[in-house]
Order: sequence, then C-alpha cells, then structure tokens
Amino acid sequence: MSPELFMYKVFRKLLHSFKARLLFLFFSSCLFIVIYRYVLSLSCAKIIPLQEIPHNLVPAISNLKSVTEDKQLCDIMPMLINGTWPPPNVNINDVYLNNLAIQSNVQPGGSWKPSTCVSQHHVAIVICYRDRESQLNTFLAHMHPFLQFQQLSYQIFIIEQTHQRPFNRAKLFNVGFREAELVSPFHCYIFQDVDLLPINIHNIYGCTKLPRHLSANIDVFEYKVPYDWIFGGAVSILKSQFVSVNGFSNKFYGWGGEDDDFFNRVTRNGTTICRFEPEVSKYIMLPHKKEVPNEDRYYYLTTGGRRFESDGLNSLKYTVKKIDLKPLYTRIQVDL
Repeated sequence: MSPELFMYKVFRKLLHSFKARLLFLFFSSCLFIVIYRYVLSLSCAKIIPLQEIPHNLVPAISNLKSVTEDKQLCDIMPMLINGTWPPPNVNINDVYLNNLAIQSNVQPGGSWKPSTCVSQHHVAIVICYRDRESQLNTFLAHMHPFLQFQQLSYQIFIIEQTHQRPFNRAKLFNVGFREAELVSPFHCYIFQDVDLLPINIHNIYGCTKLPRHLSANIDVFEYKVPYDWIFGGAVSILKSQFVSVNGFSNKFYGWGGEDDDFFNRVTRNGTTICRFEPEVSKYIMLPHKKEVPNEDRYYYLTTGGRRFESDGLNSLKYTVKKIDLKPLYTRIQVDL
C-alpha cells in the first residue's frame, strides 16, 4: 500500500470518528435538554387549590374530645369572600398591643382559643428572634386577629438568642419545639420568621397531611416561588412528622442553608411537601437587616444526609436564661 493511500485511509477513519463524536455530542445534548426540562417540570410540592384545603387539614384529636352539646366544633376553615387580610395601618406601640391583648382575651403567654366553639386546631407558633422589636410588634398586631378569625387554639412562642454568636435560626426552632412541648400537647407546629406577614385569611395556620410551605409567594420575590424546593420563611408540620425527621440541624450558625437542609430531611424518605395555591400563599416581608452569611453552609448542606439521625432534636443542647409570659407571647431567652 502506498504511503498516500495509507494516509488517506487513516484520515477517513479519523474523520468518521470525529463525525461520530459530533453526532454523539449532539444527541447527548438534546437528550440532556429533554431530561432537564422534564425534571424542571416536576414540582417538588403538591399544590392544593382553595376548594381542597379543608380536605387536607388535619384536626387535633385531643380537641375533638372536648365537644359537648353546648359547645360544638368550630369550622375547620372559616371563609371570607376574597380572603384579603391586609396588615394593620396604625401606630403600633405598647398601649396598642396591651389593649389588643385585653380586648381579644389573649391569655398571658400569648395563648388563645375560641369561647363559643371547640377549635379543630391546636398549634404552637414558634418564632426565632433577636433585636427586631419593631418587626415583632407589627407581627403580633397582625397575627393575633388573623389567627383568631381562623378560630385556632394557639400559642405564640418567641425564642430569643441572647449571646452574640452568629444567629442560629434552625437551632432556635428546635428549642422552641422542646419548650412548647412542656407547655401543652400541641399537635401542629408553625416555624416562622418574624418579618413575614400572611395576607390571605384562607392560609390556615394549621397542619395539613403533608408538611407545608406556607410562605410560598412573597412580595419581594414578585409573589413567585424563587426555586421549587424552597422550604423556608414559614412552614407547618405535624408533631409526629417533626420528631420523625429529628427536627432541624443544629449546625447552621449564620444565614442560609438550614431551610434547604430541612427540606432534604423531610423529603428523604419520599415524602412530598405541599403549598396552597399562589393567591392563598401570599405574604409581605417587613424591611430588615440581613444576618451574616454562614461561610460553611454549603458544606453542611451537602453533607447533611450523613447527620440526619445524629444532628437535631436528639443532640440539642441549650440553656434557658429566662422565660417571660408577656401579654401577647411567651418569651424564652436562651444561650445556644
């Protein structure tokens, strides 16, 4: 075989190989795009339309035992025509809040239940907190009338981190769960940031069959879900479900990552979260100063699966410094 023919055959093989690779890359890219779009089309959350909400709520069995001839069950979901519940447009000060506590018959420590019927919900609302008094006052002025219209049996717990280490939101929620357990056998827990206010009364502050992301549609995100697996801001979960996932991680000092870690805990065994339809899940966010980011949050998030069973409620350590039964809430100051 002449050298020219040999080189020609080698060139043909190389050209064929190159074309094959290009073809392979082309079809691989197309397949990747198809798969990627399919994955994006799959929602991490079940969306519950307004008319289906009552069928997805889980009543508190212990409350149902209190029904008598004179006191029947409250509606599991009171309704308004359009559901809109705007925040209070008043000067909120101590006098206003004290009058609110007296007029609405809120008990010391921030507990309340309907007097004319038996609530189907028994809820602990746990708020993590540090140095946000103005936001807290607005939250209390908005939430107590909101919760009372929904005819809930509830109590508000403000868990305050006293030391100056970076803020540990998730660990404070674990503390709130443990401390609330000592107060009453709540069947449902709401974990929420103090700077978020729900503005649709149909957003029931009770628990659904699936863990629920309450604050799905916030004004600062143009009332859109930022990413599908977001599970922060405000969430509700049954006590049994929270215990089964070992609560939140205790590792996340500083801003970020703990809510995604909690999503991974909740969904690791195939459980799905849910959200109410966008109009019902609307919130406004109060102006606030950002916390210092946690530089290690990505490490703890990516390695979280190794620690789900060892990092959480069963490893929680804290020191209660003071408990105050305020007119509109229970204040628990802790060192972490």
